[in-house]
Amino acid sequence: MKDNPSIAFVGPGKVGCALAAIMQEKGLNIIGAATRPESVGEKKPGQEVFPYLTSDPVRLAQNADIIFITTPDDRIASIAEKLKKEKALKPEAILVHTSGHHPASILGDKNVLAMHPLLSMARWDLARENIKSAWFFLDGDQAGLEKGKDLAEVLGLNWTIIESGKKAFYHAAAVLFSNYLVALVNAGLELQQKAGISKSTGLKAALPLIESTLNNLHELGPVEALTGPVARGDKGTVEGHLKAMKEEKGLCSLYRELGLYTLEIARKKGLSPEAYRQMLKTLEEGITRG
Repeated sequence: MKDNPSIAFVGPGKVGCALAAIMQEKGLNIIGAATRPESVGEKKPGQEVFPYLTSDPVRLAQNADIIFITTPDDRIASIAEKLKKEKALKPEAILVHTSGHHPASILGDKNVLAMHPLLSMARWDLARENIKSAWFFLDGDQAGLEKGKDLAEVLGLNWTIIESGKKAFYHAAAVLFSNYLVALVNAGLELQQKAGISKSTGLKAALPLIESTLNNLHELGPVEALTGPVARGDKGTVEGHLKAMKEEKGLCSLYRELGLYTLEIARKKGLSPEAYRQMLKTLEEGITRG
């Protein structure tokens, strides 16, 4: 970057701490963070990266060239409004949020940037390392995007620009990639328990399968990476699964719905028309559609 702007954070949670940490590694000027009054005296894990903690976001913002608002989504707009109302922003200061759902425009119509890392952040220390390889999706006005590109380049991040009006699709995809993957693993562990396998053992056993699937996705893409009974057109196996799960209404319904979606991928992979028709009939049996 041409200069070394002063950078502040409002709401130093896992995302804010991880970003501040990698910024410090690159020598950027992190001046502090604003947090809740009860958190100022005793720093939470990760907040030690900030040289200064305060409960006054207005005073902090007055000394910053870039202000990251890394609070929960429903507080972003109100904090931005408070900073403007209190005249806390320098004329050319850039306001940034890290929400994947909201556009940069919730911060205002000038000098705004949204910079979302496509990453699961369950714990700050894991996020600190993983964020370095994450893709960041940017939207904002011209000034905001220029600053976002500069930051991404200095930090060595993967980045691309996303249309602000289409971020809901993007964020829903992130939910499928991450949150629903966790839910699916939990559903699988529940089914393993029916086979007498404890959740702790089941997870240890499942992780190599999950990791090999991710490796196949990386190397082959989703169509060629697809394996299993639906992809093979193994109707008898799927019928056996459904029969075993018939008393587990929620899990059985989940299996059927995912099977139907999987079947369309299997057809792209080359499943024969007859095998497709037979599998479709098996999976649709008992499903009521609106």
